[in-house]
Amino acid sequence: MNVQKNFKRIYSAALLVIIAITFNACAVEEGIPVKANFTIKVVNNDYSVPVKVEITNKSTGADTYEWSFEGATVTSSTEKDPQPITYSSAGIYKIKLKASNKDGSEEEKIVEVKADASMKVDFDWQMQGSDISPVALQMVDQSLGATQYLWEFAGGNPATSNAQNPAVVFTTPGDHVIKLTISNGLETYSIQKTVTIQPEMTIDFNWSVDPIDNDYEAPLLLHLNNLSTNAFSYEWEIAGATPSSSTSVNPDINFSSAGTYTIILKATNDKETKILQKQITIQPNTNLLSFSNVKLGISTAHSTIGSFFSSYLGTVIKQGDVTPANGSKIDFGFFGLNSSFTYNQFVSPDEVQNTAFSPIPNATHSKIVNSQELVGTQLSSSGFNAINTGSDFNSINITESNAGKTPFNSTTVPRIVLFKTEDGRKGAIKITDFVSAGTSSYILVDIKVQKQP
Repeated sequence: MNVQKNFKRIYSAALLVIIAITFNACAVEEGIPVKANFTIKVVNNDYSVPVKVEITNKSTGADTYEWSFEGATVTSSTEKDPQPITYSSAGIYKIKLKASNKDGSEEEKIVEVKADASMKVDFDWQMQGSDISPVALQMVDQSLGATQYLWEFAGGNPATSNAQNPAVVFTTPGDHVIKLTISNGLETYSIQKTVTIQPEMTIDFNWSVDPIDNDYEAPLLLHLNNLSTNAFSYEWEIAGATPSSSTSVNPDINFSSAGTYTIILKATNDKETKILQKQITIQPNTNLLSFSNVKLGISTAHSTIGSFFSSYLGTVIKQGDVTPANGSKIDFGFFGLNSSFTYNQFVSPDEVQNTAFSPIPNATHSKIVNSQELVGTQLSSSGFNAINTGSDFNSINITESNAGKTPFNSTTVPRIVLFKTEDGRKGAIKITDFVSAGTSSYILVDIKVQKQP
């Protein structure tokens, strides 16, 4: 019995030892392994410095963590979940995690992150010469951090380009949009600007003359009117005129003799030169100015129709248009008392104030013969019609007298009135009609006068 009991005790103790050994062996074999794992996220997907990175720890079995952040503003951490890290310089950097536990298990993981240079989109251009078509532009990229470029030129040649600093030509005038899009493979930015192109140079001209030279007879002063656009300089050539050449924009040219002349204009800018020529014919000098169907109002129509006449200006001058500048150029005034035309007379400019008119500033004196029938007729209606040159007045004697100044009525039509200006030019007025229209009544006249005495 004792032997059996001892055997049982010995057996039980051995069994306990075996169980303990087996348990301990199992405990060592089942130690917790470490799995290091984490993910990163670039905030706002913005890979241009400064780049901010958020880290999510997905490790398992670890008790401690050792982080190292190569190139970041914070280079290490032992937190399980570190705060976001920032890269302020472009480059490729390693984020390293070493995870471990108390059982001695550990593992590392490394993830690379790329921080691109800070991106900025901008550009300018260098214009080759002026902004007059055609315009060549050399683009100047001022962007930062770009690896790819797309230029779009509205109306340009080429229309697009992937070069960093392309050249483009615009020929169509107006506003043109230039757009630049840059990318670093992850981010894209765009900017656009507008360039204005001026039209290409045009060349044209015409001319004008003073009213006294409306007959285009020699001698003639011609005012050249330059109508060209977008030119920088001009050269005029007019053989036979004075001057025969000029670089003025709008020169005045004198022609002393009759004939046909060629006027040549050369216009130049920094892009091109154009030449245009026109011809003008100067008539022989008759030394005579002729005006037909001129309206001269009675005194009450002076402000609307006008009662003063200037052969130099070739026009009727109304009451409100009389100035010191044109006063000296008035040849005569017409005074009509009323619409019945019972009392009419032509008046010297320096004597109009003796009627219903105000004085003419800088007025000159003209000899007037209203009533040739009272002093001896010098020129008849047919004689007026026969005057074709200024020399045809040479035989006409115009003498001032009170009798010759006598007013007239409307019973004689046509009536010829003679005058001689202060500078010695002789002239004649042919009244062809008396038109009754109340306060707006007027006479119709033809006028012939010498250009020079």
